[in-house]
Amino acid sequence: MRGWKTLLLNLGAASSVILLEILRYLADVDWSAHLPPHIALWLVVGVNIANIVLRHVTSGPPAWREGRR
Repeated sequence: MRGWKTLLLNLGAASSVILLEILRYLADVDWSAHLPPHIALWLVVGVNIANIVLRHVTSGPPAWREGRR
């Protein structure tokens, strides 16, 4: 495929603009109105525990690395 570098450059530029807009939007949200601090704490703990459990349950490579060797 010709022109893949140009495609990747434009995709990266567009993705960064979209990501910055999403981050700007999320920064304006009053998170304390939607998520009390004690709930946020347990949410973070739960995500960490889920990651630990998933790490011990899985043994294969990530899906995007499956075909590589």
